[in-house]
Amino acid sequence: MSNISHAVFRSWTEYKRDLIPELFGGAPFRSGRYLFRGCGDADWSLMSAFDRRFQALPSDRRASIWQRLVQSFRLACTEHGVPHRIVGDDNALIAFGQHHGLPTKLLDWSLSPYVATFFAFRDALAHHGEIENVAVWALDTHCDVWADVSCVQIVAPPAVKNLRLRNQAGRFTLCRTAHLSLEEHVYESGATGAPLMKMIMPASDASHALPDLDAMGVSAAHLFPDVTGLTESVIMREELASWSDGDVS
Repeated sequence: MSNISHAVFRSWTEYKRDLIPELFGGAPFRSGRYLFRGCGDADWSLMSAFDRRFQALPSDRRASIWQRLVQSFRLACTEHGVPHRIVGDDNALIAFGQHHGLPTKLLDWSLSPYVATFFAFRDALAHHGEIENVAVWALDTHCDVWADVSCVQIVAPPAVKNLRLRNQAGRFTLCRTAHLSLEEHVYESGATGAPLMKMIMPASDASHALPDLDAMGVSAAHLFPDVTGLTESVIMREELASWSDGDVS
């Protein structure tokens, strides 16, 4: 029977020390075995922006709205000259829409646990003092629950000319089931193993984790390689420094 495993880390230091052994035992890290997603609040579910927006509607109506939304977006992109290599490929079109604010059924993941951790603490930083714990989810790509792409597909769009996707080692999951979240899909699938692991840390450790991640090259300036990312990186460093100096309560 499928289940979702949990690991609670008391600190960022403990997470850094135990993350790889928790996932791989005594073996080294293997890129691609897991996908990682950071959540700025451990209570958030693995639900797409589309399903979150339309969660009050029955599943058949959500499916109908989704089909119309994709077709309308395809038509609008065609009219505005978006290249056919995007318009003519469903996954590329949906990923393109996700990047430009369309509420889609995609969820963002990364091949890097540290990129995912950055996003978890980045979200927590925006709600300083309001959130108790962050979470980093690990999706085991070897579990058979993900084998049927008609239910949940792991999408790896080409990163050519998309520096954000490349620098974030980005992947997506596309859920085509009637379930609102990946947790629901896992619980109802009846597949074996532990397809998902939820790793929890104190949100207050953002002040330790984000500078460490910055030193590792995982920063807003790297993950968003434009002036916007550079600006966010400068602001984040100054905000964290002010906390250390006691300027922010």
